[in-house]
Amino acid sequence: MDNSNELGGAGTLTPTAGGYEVLFVRHYPRPIEHLWRAISAPEGLDTWYPTKLRTDGVVGNLVDETFESPDGTGPEPAPPGVLTAYDPPNVFEYRVDGPDEAPHAGMLGVQTIRMEARQGASENESVLTFTHLVETLPTALDVLSGWHYCLEFLALELGQKGEPTKESLERFKTYYQDKYGQDI
Repeated sequence: MDNSNELGGAGTLTPTAGGYEVLFVRHYPRPIEHLWRAISAPEGLDTWYPTKLRTDGVVGNLVDETFESPDGTGPEPAPPGVLTAYDPPNVFEYRVDGPDEAPHAGMLGVQTIRMEARQGASENESVLTFTHLVETLPTALDVLSGWHYCLEFLALELGQKGEPTKESLERFKTYYQDKYGQDI
């Protein structure tokens, strides 16, 4: 495969037995505790995550997720979710049982979102492995650019450069569609 058109920071998409794995790996100049707060605590999640995501930290309990529109028109509930792994300060994982039909491909079917925080090369560095398992290629293509956009906000929150702009979002949508749009 020709990698000459790779975009820096791009996620990857890999077929799995049940669908597709969307994967991002990010390095941050912050201790793991800072990364953990950003991926698990409401005050951290609210700076970058696309929904208001709340959990009590008990595996098997419901995850409360709501979408809030940029224009402030009321919260819209997301498909139901269940916390499937919670191991501070390393693993936060939940499953969403999305509908078979939805207005956006990114909401379709059963999905698992896993955020894994690890210490980096030093005590002041951390690494996030962000995995999203989905059932269909349209869902994977939809969430790839969306997560890329969200992770740009997380980069800013954790002291790195980020480009969470509409232009960047469109550039990555096009990139992912061109790279993975056909059956892989």
